[in-house]
Amino acid sequence: MRIPPPEHRFKKGKSMPSKPKISKSQYVKGLQCPKALWFYRHRKDLKPPIDPATQARFDAGNEIGQLAMQYFKGGVEVTDAYWEIEKAVASTQDFIKQGHDIIFEATAIHPLDGGYSRIDVLRKVPNSDEWDLIEVKSSTGVKDYHIDDMSFQYHVFFAAGYKIRKCLMMVIDNTYVRQGDIEPQKLFKLEDISNEVFAKQSDVDYWATQLGYVLDRKDEPDIQIGERCFNPFECEYRHHCWKHIPKYSVFDIYQKKKMDEIINQIGSYDINDIPPNLFPNGAKAIDVDCYQCDKEHVEKEPIREWLSGLEYPLYYLDYETLMPAIPLFDGTRPFQQVPFQFSLHVQENPNAELQHFEFIHKEQSDPREAFAKVLVELCGKSGSVIVYNQGFEMARNRELAEDFPQYADGLLAINDRVVDLLEPFKKRWIYSPKQQGSASIKYVLPAFTDLKYDDMNIANGQEAMDGYFAFAKGNISPEQSHILWKNLSEYCKLDTYAMVELLEMLKKHC
Repeated sequence: MRIPPPEHRFKKGKSMPSKPKISKSQYVKGLQCPKALWFYRHRKDLKPPIDPATQARFDAGNEIGQLAMQYFKGGVEVTDAYWEIEKAVASTQDFIKQGHDIIFEATAIHPLDGGYSRIDVLRKVPNSDEWDLIEVKSSTGVKDYHIDDMSFQYHVFFAAGYKIRKCLMMVIDNTYVRQGDIEPQKLFKLEDISNEVFAKQSDVDYWATQLGYVLDRKDEPDIQIGERCFNPFECEYRHHCWKHIPKYSVFDIYQKKKMDEIINQIGSYDINDIPPNLFPNGAKAIDVDCYQCDKEHVEKEPIREWLSGLEYPLYYLDYETLMPAIPLFDGTRPFQQVPFQFSLHVQENPNAELQHFEFIHKEQSDPREAFAKVLVELCGKSGSVIVYNQGFEMARNRELAEDFPQYADGLLAINDRVVDLLEPFKKRWIYSPKQQGSASIKYVLPAFTDLKYDDMNIANGQEAMDGYFAFAKGNISPEQSHILWKNLSEYCKLDTYAMVELLEMLKKHC
């Protein structure tokens, strides 16, 4: 049963519009942390530069927005600059007077609190004076902060005089499989969140006013760091608010929901100040003990047993993948992991020299079939296939086997031989305080060897993904592509050579 739209304390649309004060993105930021909102408005110097990964997300969002506009027929777009709020409101009203039923970037201002909103799509209900609010998101489902986002937009548009029938979230349907040109009608789906939005209006009335007061303050709000710094996403001002926090702190020890409670009990962010009665359970207890005592932890027997299960030849294997929101290749889905590169170190026997093989798909076409073919050829028929975090590579192999059945037997046979090098580190059979609570190979490798990723041109999987995505989209030159292949090769090769070194280190510790 639908919750009816809420009644407000004022007559909608009757007051003269207030000056623009707070946008919906600023509102959502302020809900997470009012101090972050204050910084956004008053401390422009603290805003970090946009890194390549963030820019890639922005670009993907813009592309999704353009495709979403193709979902609707006959729409018009408000194109006034983002800071020209009042002009955009006037443009929206002009389009309505002209009889347009679909308006992209329609804009309104709340007549009392000055909240303003640009809705992705304002859609007229046929034969009615009602409208639907539609917001486009580059995700496959509705998240809690999406509801806060839309709740603020309803708050603004309702107060500005619009009669709203539904509030809809337009998200990506991850069951869509591309065949030929992208079909927006199949790529997107609409989720009705009207009930949730209507139920939040009292909260929005309160918070829109309170956050307006925050923006009017001359001094920054006094707000403690804690769980809010991560939820629903990591705050962009953490580098400032956390400058007094050790790189490895109590925040790395406890679950986010317990952070504030534990910090209040010990009155410190230093792991050395955690008393024994507040030690966490399981692996984290080992982390704290090793850090406080500055010692390594080694359990030789389970390591020996794990090593005894290895069979030569040893194949050290690692994949790099692409995961575009909008599928690039026929037969792929939104956000599907598409492997485009692997590195393989092979050791035939304990005394044999190490051999290295690699595959990078250097064409702007679907890399999967060629990837599978070369992989099956190089991995032989016997011997342990060593990976770091087996769930990733094994899942890709299963997907490739389903999509390319001619290689299914070979791919699934590789899975049967997989051994996960993550296991000794995840289970804390061996641990160094230099790992800082992480079993990621990026932390484990420099903790036990002289190798590290810090100085590499591509230093993590996200950078590899972003670089290859730029190539696949045709956004880099041939010269840049040549540099990309070199950087990708060096990065992925280190991932597999790192496993070689870590295995040797395990042997020495037992």
